Amino acid sequence: MRDRSLAILCGLMALGFTALAGAAEPEGVSFADDLQPMLNSQCVYCHVTGAENGGLNLGRRHSHADLLSPSEGAPLPRVAPGDVEGSYLVHKLRGTHLEVGGSGSAMPVYDPPKPFPAKYLEAVERWIEAGAPDN
Repeated sequence: MRDRSLAILCGLMALGFTALAGAAEPEGVSFADDLQPMLNSQCVYCHVTGAENGGLNLGRRHSHADLLSPSEGAPLPRVAPGDVEGSYLVHKLRGTHLEVGGSGSAMPVYDPPKPFPAKYLEAVERWIEAGAPDN
């Protein structure tokens, strides 16, 4: 009886540790698989070779490097790896860009204006928190 109780207890503890380990592991964001498709659907129309508004080309071949380059007309870098609040991109997507010394409109530009989808913004923020890897 004691051996069976000990086995059950050990099994429950193992399940608990497995659940805790899974909960502590943040879901990663892949630039190529998660962010680039979002950029393609939301941003590339205005930010691609020949139409690089703000000097930002978000086409597949240039997007990562251009996001990590200095921003034009803003005191913050476009993306500051590991620093969500220090990344101008996040402020442009939130519509708080004027509060940090930026200019122009919130992104993406819609007529009539509408907020950037929260699921995309969360993915951008997680990617920046992870160091903005080119993965």
